[in-house]
Amino acid sequence: MTVTGTLAATLFDAASRDAALCVRVLATSDLHAHLFPFNYFTDRRDDSVGLANLAVLIEQARTECPNTLLFDNGDTLQGAPLADAALSGLMPQGDIHPMIAAMNALGYDAATLGNHDFDFGLDVLERALAPARYPVVLANALRLNGGATLFARHAILERNLLDAGGAVRTLRIGVTGATPPQVLRWARIHLQGRLQVDAILPSVQREVASMRAKGADLVIVLAHSGLGSDHDVAEGENVGRLLARLDGVDAVIAGHTHRVFPRPTDPTGLVGGTPVVQPGFWGSHLGQIDLELRAAPDGDTGRRWIVHDARVRLTEVSGGNPEDRAVLRRRLQRLPVLRQQMVRGHRLTRAFSARPLGQSAVPLETYFSLLAPCAATQVIADAQRAAVAHLLADRDDLAALPLISVTTPFKAGGRGGPDHYTDVPAGVVLLRHAADLYAYANGLTLLRATGAQLRDWLERSASAFHRIDPAHSGPPQPLIDMAFASYNFDRMDGLRYEIDLSQIARTNADGDVIRAGPGRIRNLRLPCGLPVRDDASFLVATSAYRAAGGGHFPAAQACETVCATADPVRSALVDYIAAARAPLDPVIEPSFRLTPLGGVQVVVQTGPGAAAHADRLRALGLVFDGTDASGFERYLLTL
Repeated sequence: MTVTGTLAATLFDAASRDAALCVRVLATSDLHAHLFPFNYFTDRRDDSVGLANLAVLIEQARTECPNTLLFDNGDTLQGAPLADAALSGLMPQGDIHPMIAAMNALGYDAATLGNHDFDFGLDVLERALAPARYPVVLANALRLNGGATLFARHAILERNLLDAGGAVRTLRIGVTGATPPQVLRWARIHLQGRLQVDAILPSVQREVASMRAKGADLVIVLAHSGLGSDHDVAEGENVGRLLARLDGVDAVIAGHTHRVFPRPTDPTGLVGGTPVVQPGFWGSHLGQIDLELRAAPDGDTGRRWIVHDARVRLTEVSGGNPEDRAVLRRRLQRLPVLRQQMVRGHRLTRAFSARPLGQSAVPLETYFSLLAPCAATQVIADAQRAAVAHLLADRDDLAALPLISVTTPFKAGGRGGPDHYTDVPAGVVLLRHAADLYAYANGLTLLRATGAQLRDWLERSASAFHRIDPAHSGPPQPLIDMAFASYNFDRMDGLRYEIDLSQIARTNADGDVIRAGPGRIRNLRLPCGLPVRDDASFLVATSAYRAAGGGHFPAAQACETVCATADPVRSALVDYIAAARAPLDPVIEPSFRLTPLGGVQVVVQTGPGAAAHADRLRALGLVFDGTDASGFERYLLTL
């Protein structure tokens, strides 16, 4: 599909009044069970997130254009305490998953699945989706037992829409979806032997041809996949750009990477002439594609309609606006059953999240977790070690190998924004705090790795930083690459190493290899000071997601799997906190440091909450330097 121009600022401008049909496509993605404008991790209202806030924007968009379709792009059922409460049996019998109830009420037209929707296994997933009053489409998944599709490969929706002259037109909209095939590795403990997940591109291409053959007038792809690049392989994880270039595709909804599109570098939102939208995460944005359809000219390969023009936009939520809150209240009053279930789910989730686990003598925060090891990641490392001790109780053959515990700060700013940090105060540790420390339901996996594999693994994490020029004499250089996802900054407890930022990183923020040769990891050694040999063997405790190469860690994927468990790492963390006989006061292992670079100054961006941790600021030598336009606080650091 090729778009020949750009719609003007209004949907029906003077130039387009003669158009036969205008269709508005709305999209959500990566909601991760964020239904309410509420942060259950901090137990505070948060007007920047939540499907409930998007409901206001959806209603406004439908009011502006009656020919509106609404789609969800997956990673919907997992990721917040609301999901944990819904899937733990706390909701009253007969209540459906709060996210499904809300999407039914909002009148979604179709949805697809993201990789995290499989985190609890197929049985849980199918039970949760059974009450959905919209089709769930998935082109690239088959059951291994009999070869049946997990869900419909595509759906053709018939909608009676109004054309510009007020006449009713019947439009056949073909919708298909796809999830990353890597989910087979990431959720192997649940899916192995039960599911086959094929590459996205050929699967979607097959369904597009099938839908066109069945008379689809319009074809929309729900791709739980990032945009990637035009050079990505067809079997890749992020192939949104390649999908947009497929013949017969009229619009693509992207997701998975928690980014937004259009962006300033691609303001039209067109990829190869095809409109593409990616609406952020947690309900941060509503995606919108406005399509102008015209009757196909005679001789046009059997199509009745062609896309003549398109406009792509993102709308950021503004739920803090009192008028928007009033609109939301009025909408919920018209849906009493939904309101009752939502309120009940909200109250049960808050009560569930407030369960006390233990005590901590120190704050557990991630404001400085990319600069130095911290108590927050140390507690996770210690919990993993305790869990591995049980797994290895009868494995004398492995007892002599050094154990490395890999942890990551799931929330440490970056693309998540200035409030995207973990900050658990000293005192009572609640269940919501454990969920804040470890955000996902990843199972614990034990690997056997070589020293060379560990070095390559760390090189991927070292791409969290910009290159720093030691000879630079101008303004302080920015340290952290804000495009880097902090959950890819792995710290290896049980090793010692330096990160030399005078060197160019081997990979970019997304994990794409940009150079070969020497990297940034220096002085990789054991705690006793002995250097790590490339052929040395280690045991590595990590998540199933990382063990499968998730986050573009091929070195982790190449390691030998010793054992894996379906029990989430978060459960190990909860058990560890609950079993502690004294308040947590972790001994922070000095696993890594940034190599000194002769006194050059850099700028560190972190959250406003960092100011409350004066002892850490002093210990790291950070000097306040103001607040930037994005709300991050700036600190000067001398390397």
